[in-house]
Amino acid sequence: MRPSPSSSPPPWTVWEILGLTVFVLVVFFSITSAIASLFITLQLSQDPTLDPQVVARSVEGNGFVLSIATIIAGSCSSGLIYYLLKRRPASTIKQYLALRTPRWPSWLIWNGLLIALIQLSDSILRAFKHKETFTESLYQTSHNPVLLYIAIVGIAPLFEELLFRGFLFQGLQSSPLGASGAIVISALLWAILHVQYGLLVISQIFVFGLFFGVARWRTHSLFIPLSMHCINNFLALLITSLKLQ
Repeated sequence: MRPSPSSSPPPWTVWEILGLTVFVLVVFFSITSAIASLFITLQLSQDPTLDPQVVARSVEGNGFVLSIATIIAGSCSSGLIYYLLKRRPASTIKQYLALRTPRWPSWLIWNGLLIALIQLSDSILRAFKHKETFTESLYQTSHNPVLLYIAIVGIAPLFEELLFRGFLFQGLQSSPLGASGAIVISALLWAILHVQYGLLVISQIFVFGLFFGVARWRTHSLFIPLSMHCINNFLALLITSLKLQ
């Protein structure tokens, strides 16, 4: 199937859509920071002898805190995206976000390609003798792995795909930047979001973002990159849990 250009004009200019994307991210990180600050305050109130800087560093990699913050901030920020689209519609929200159910062959093909990309990515990490410790730290401090899976496999991919391959992507694709600009810019911003990882992993995240963007463009459906994002995160957590057993 040949991708067709968007038939609806964007509700915002390029700079407006980029500004609104940054605004949503600011809201997201403000909520997560507020929740993290609350946990720090609670710990210090229970033991005033603790070093605030040490407590703050421990919270940054705490899986339980991250799970709670991601679930709350991701849900609120996803609602904010819905509100923005509702306030200034150029098409229905379903059309704008490409909430179109694809055919089963598309699911199988793109997720099969994802597995191949994951294997290639792991091979590169092994070649560079890279050891991922952030995910391990999250899992070890999650206290409730089910909550961590809900946050990392469910809420985080949903929010990020709604924002980057939905809200931002469609706005850029409908602009003079076209599909190519939408794919590259959405992937770049998404990669920058993951500053907790090293440069090698961030570079790989950028490649995954390009792959997700191409899938979104080719299938005209947000559900394809969303499913790939969920599967990728699920496998990352599952492999981490098996290593730690």
